[in-house]
Amino acid sequence: MGYLSCKAQSSISVSNSHAPSPSSSSSKNIKIQYYDYSDLEAATDGFSEQKLLGKGSHGYVYKAFLKGQHVAIKKPSRGLELATEVDNEIEILSKIQSPRLVNLVGFSNDSKSRILVVEFMSNGTLYDILHSNTRSLNWGRRIRLALQIAKAIDTLHSQSPPIIHRDIKSANVLIDRNFNARLGDFGLALRCHANDGRFLSTPPAGTMGYLDPLYVTPDNLSTKTDVFSFGILLLEIISGRKAIDVGYSPPSIVDWAIPLIRKGKLLCVYDPRIAPPKDPVVRKQLAVIAAKCVRSCRERRPAMKEIVNWLTGLSKLVPLHSWNGFNNPCLMVETMGQPMLQNGCRNGV
Repeated sequence: MGYLSCKAQSSISVSNSHAPSPSSSSSKNIKIQYYDYSDLEAATDGFSEQKLLGKGSHGYVYKAFLKGQHVAIKKPSRGLELATEVDNEIEILSKIQSPRLVNLVGFSNDSKSRILVVEFMSNGTLYDILHSNTRSLNWGRRIRLALQIAKAIDTLHSQSPPIIHRDIKSANVLIDRNFNARLGDFGLALRCHANDGRFLSTPPAGTMGYLDPLYVTPDNLSTKTDVFSFGILLLEIISGRKAIDVGYSPPSIVDWAIPLIRKGKLLCVYDPRIAPPKDPVVRKQLAVIAAKCVRSCRERRPAMKEIVNWLTGLSKLVPLHSWNGFNNPCLMVETMGQPMLQNGCRNGV
């Protein structure tokens, strides 16, 4: 079938109240630092608002400087569920590192709070970049970011047992100082234990708009769950539209884009803020890849390795032609005050 369906359990037991020790990852040659709570508190000026980068899925994220490097410190909100997500992220990231992931630097685990220290990504999230009114990525950069995200997911799926992220979305893709994409936020990630009957303790989870509609019970989880979410993300990259946007009808990016792709109205799907890809092969294949990922029949969705191969080929056809990875200014055709593609497809059609 080309994918793995499994009965999954959390990668760390809910009943385990202790985070793994730094030495537990030594067999993987991954160096994880242990920090005192007081050190992290001092590095963030007492978790001050001046150091606050934003609010993540399981708490607040602060910028800090520790042992000669800039890092992001993730301080969870109170609650057992959020503490479990922190445990889960530590367990996952203490055993795997990749240039395509936001890697774990270390953690604190004392009586006050369990806190993650991860790599600092200086250029924010892909969500912010895609939906910014002040800057727009060119197609060479968009394809390369999509390829880097696909490689990140493939890295997870290639583990033994596979890791399923379960929350692929543009807000969880961080952009590093070299304008490369890194996949982050592993609080919902699961290791896929095919013969483990305890899967019933791990209910479906994810983000509306990106969530596979076939993932309704724990035993529906598979690597193709992430493939569906990646398809939504790729449509977001192509169109510049949010996964769910009530300002449009239909609000779902799938319900809007897939009928247009099926009718061959590909230009209507492309971001109207910039000219579409010049190469008709690139225009067609990008849209087709996204459509294949969100197929209602899970068995017909491609594996991430296939997607990586396809995007690798497309990336060779489109040059970057950008300064610091971004176009400036955006290319746009104005018609009666509204952005319009040259084929007459208005934004939101």
